[in-house]
Amino acid sequence: MVGVAQGTQVLTLDGALPVEFLAPGDRVITRAGARRLVSVSMTAAYGAAVRVAPGALGHDRPEQALTIGAGTQVLVRDWRAKALFGAREALVPVTRLVDGEFVTLAEPGLLRLYALEFDQAEVYYADGVEVSGAAAGALV
Repeated sequence: MVGVAQGTQVLTLDGALPVEFLAPGDRVITRAGARRLVSVSMTAAYGAAVRVAPGALGHDRPEQALTIGAGTQVLVRDWRAKALFGAREALVPVTRLVDGEFVTLAEPGLLRLYALEFDQAEVYYADGVEVSGAAAGALV
């Protein structure tokens, strides 16, 4: 399952908005600049998710507890990237960061995940964490 949980704040040109308020055409702030959102898909299902505690991925990253689909990729740009991948930064499935203390598997339950699609793959900001957004059509 890919996406961020309902209530996650996504950085847009209109400020931080809950992901469920986003719609196609909205301008989302990405690492490459403001990009138009092509689509927002919501999946409601029981499944694997990861909970990231506040500050687990750096100062104020995330700003609050973040629940994210187990198949979602996040960008790491700290010692983890160097230690795990030998690179300055790396886009990795969030499950690779599970440490049992600060990044944990969430309790199974019904979860609403929102996946964002852009014209091309982008990295956007969700509660301060850099999350991978798919290129349009990639989630089909």
